[in-house]
Amino acid sequence: MASSSSSLYDESGRVVEFLAANNFIMALEVAKSLVSGHPDSALANALTALTLMKISLRDSNVVRRREYIASALDFSKTALALSPKSIAFGFLNAKIHLANAHDDAAIQECESAMSIEDPRDPWLDYLGIINEGYDSDPQESSKESRIERVRTELRKLLVKAKRYKFKRLVEDHSLAEINKEFQALQDRKEEIQTRFDRERQSFEKMEMPSPSTSTRKLKKVLSNVDMITRARDYWNNGMSLEAKKDFLSVRIEKFFHKNKSMGVKAKEMLAEAVEYAKETKSWKFSTCCCCGQRFSDEELNLEHIKSTHLGTFSEELQSVVPKIVPASEIEIGDWRPVNVVAAAKLIEDLSRNDSANKGQDEGKSQDLKLKNLPHCNDINRGMLIKSIWILLQLFIEIECFAPSHFYMLLDLILEMLKNQIPETLLNQSWMKTTLVSVWFLDEPELESVQEFLIEELGISCGLQGLYTSFHRDKARRDLTITHESIVFRDDALSHLIPLLDETSELASRSVDDIKNVGQEYRDNIVQWLFTGGEPIGEKLKEWEKYREASKSLGTELFKIIESEFHRLQNMCERKCKYLRHEKLWLDMEGICLEEDKRRKEISGYPQSYRSLLLKRQKDIEKEKSIEEMGSMELDIIESVLKKAQADNDIKILFQMHIHQMGGKCFKSDATILATNAAMQQTWNKLTMVTSYDYRSIVVPLLKTFMRAQLQDMVDKYATEKSNAEIEVLLSELNLNAKNNTGREGVDARQGQGKSKNKKKKKDHRKVKEFKATGGSEDQQGNVEQTSVPAAHGKDHALNPEIVGPVTTDELEQEERELTRKAEEECRVEEHRRMLARHLEYQRQIENEAKQKRLAEIDKA
Repeated sequence: MASSSSSLYDESGRVVEFLAANNFIMALEVAKSLVSGHPDSALANALTALTLMKISLRDSNVVRRREYIASALDFSKTALALSPKSIAFGFLNAKIHLANAHDDAAIQECESAMSIEDPRDPWLDYLGIINEGYDSDPQESSKESRIERVRTELRKLLVKAKRYKFKRLVEDHSLAEINKEFQALQDRKEEIQTRFDRERQSFEKMEMPSPSTSTRKLKKVLSNVDMITRARDYWNNGMSLEAKKDFLSVRIEKFFHKNKSMGVKAKEMLAEAVEYAKETKSWKFSTCCCCGQRFSDEELNLEHIKSTHLGTFSEELQSVVPKIVPASEIEIGDWRPVNVVAAAKLIEDLSRNDSANKGQDEGKSQDLKLKNLPHCNDINRGMLIKSIWILLQLFIEIECFAPSHFYMLLDLILEMLKNQIPETLLNQSWMKTTLVSVWFLDEPELESVQEFLIEELGISCGLQGLYTSFHRDKARRDLTITHESIVFRDDALSHLIPLLDETSELASRSVDDIKNVGQEYRDNIVQWLFTGGEPIGEKLKEWEKYREASKSLGTELFKIIESEFHRLQNMCERKCKYLRHEKLWLDMEGICLEEDKRRKEISGYPQSYRSLLLKRQKDIEKEKSIEEMGSMELDIIESVLKKAQADNDIKILFQMHIHQMGGKCFKSDATILATNAAMQQTWNKLTMVTSYDYRSIVVPLLKTFMRAQLQDMVDKYATEKSNAEIEVLLSELNLNAKNNTGREGVDARQGQGKSKNKKKKKDHRKVKEFKATGGSEDQQGNVEQTSVPAAHGKDHALNPEIVGPVTTDELEQEERELTRKAEEECRVEEHRRMLARHLEYQRQIENEAKQKRLAEIDKA
């Protein structure tokens, strides 16, 4: 026996060496030789099973793979039968069942192995599990720790088996191509969106300008600094409130006929826009991407496209589109891990109290239990629970979480909790109806639930990509620039009033309030008028280009909507088929359940399920015209009769197919909701692409017109202001001149008196001198008369011979007066020249400052 045992372990070691080297052919050869030499050795059978399983996992041939797995199961069952206390062989048997997609069998084997009392030391069977990652040195740990380690791995395998069971339940390979098409259309929409954003940015000038463009724009702004400054001064200081009202209320007739910057196309566009706004009381409009019909309301346009160009679903198809689980289903309390042991004790205590107080409201009792659940600070569990909650929020936010998803998730959680928590907890009604149950899961189970949500909803149905796309669209909407608003001033719709943006408080005011906008804006209106404003011709070209591009993109989006519509229609038809099949399976199961009920109530010979199905088959065949449902039922009965004989087998077959139909509806609902959400997204994009606003072209026209008007008013104001300043200065100069003239007159009279006195004295001297020289008396008289001023009385007639010499002083006085006037005119002219030089100097300083700023920009 010792020799035989030594040979067994030596050969077993060779099998392990070949497996480690991936030499499966030699490993299988030695293993088969080993089991033929030791047919009653559990170790030999387990090694052969392990080798066959590893070969099957690497073989791509489906038929051979099934043969390897079936053979591996036979050897594994033999090994377990020979060593029923071996926890390691139980693990191996469960793993082979899982590889063979026998999920329920794998679950059962895991639970059986975990329930073995006093199991065999895994070290004795180490060769059977050495490649599964367990200790091979018996000295490293005790038997108990090795057993505990295997149990831990068994639990992980159990969780994996349950996860695979649900994965295979909802698996639908027929959706693979549909999901590829779904993602391709999402990518196509993103490309169209990018192109539209580029076109819109080009039209609205939202793109970031290049450095050279920025410089040119700054130069243009700075070149208008003088005008903006003067315009602001005029608006704030030189313009009355009434004038502001008149300026801001633009008469449409004047806008049309006195706008020199508008060409024929611009006037046609303006006429079209104003006429439309008068008719619809709005500047916005949408156009049908198929026929070009114009609508004042976006929703009316969409309804037109759906009814006229797309089509609608039948009532039956509409009825199978699932509803959305409300957010309240996950807003049920504090999503943190629960201490299971403490919770079980709490429930037991509360249940005893409920028994003592039978009249207590059950709902209040449940609320009390939920509010008092004892949480724990398990960080890993807490993070996983939070992650699951975030995923559920994500799916609900994009309206892609149906009741079928909710109940499938709940079934998975309860399956995970089975045999893991006390029955007192598991049997609570809120555990079976709410997602509170997820708080009780341990870390491996939580990882499995999270994986299920991500893979079966997030990835396979494209919901994560859809969520990302939705958030991109939301970010785009947040960046949308509001238009400057234009309102009609009166009921006659004859005047336009600009508002700086449509979100302005003024936009919601009454017409009477809007008439007083002049006082509201202050500098803002000036800044607005002189900001932006490319040539009107260029703006019109951009408008036409933008509308052509939008029309093309709208056509592409409509084609995507058609594809999504047909996919949604096909998925709804498919779900209708699943639901009909499910109903038939449930009806047939109902026949068998009625028999079970009859057996309990009435004693006697029971009828087999098979006989009941045969009777139902004959009843259908007797019908004169078999409808579609009847034909489907016959097919199902025929398949059941071929596959199953015993009642239990038939019952299992019923349950399997009912679960399968539920799984198919799970994926169908996900695809339907994802397509529905994607289609709504496409409608939103189509709305964006086919919606326009006349203000984007009318505002620049109005702005140009008003800016030109304001410039004329500013120039006129500046001229009047300059003339007024000059007049004031001249008045001051004239006043000074008059004051100076008064003083000079007094001085002149005083000087004249002195001159006369001097002349009298001089003449007196001359007379004396003449007498001394012996002049005659007549001659002396003449000399004296010469110095006497002419009298203006009628008794003193002027002697013509005497007048000439007498008016010499008057001539001198007249000459002085002329000289004074000439000097005064010279002084005024000098002041005028000084004022002109001062104004020229001021303009020169401003120009030099402007040139300096431009030079600094060029340098930068």
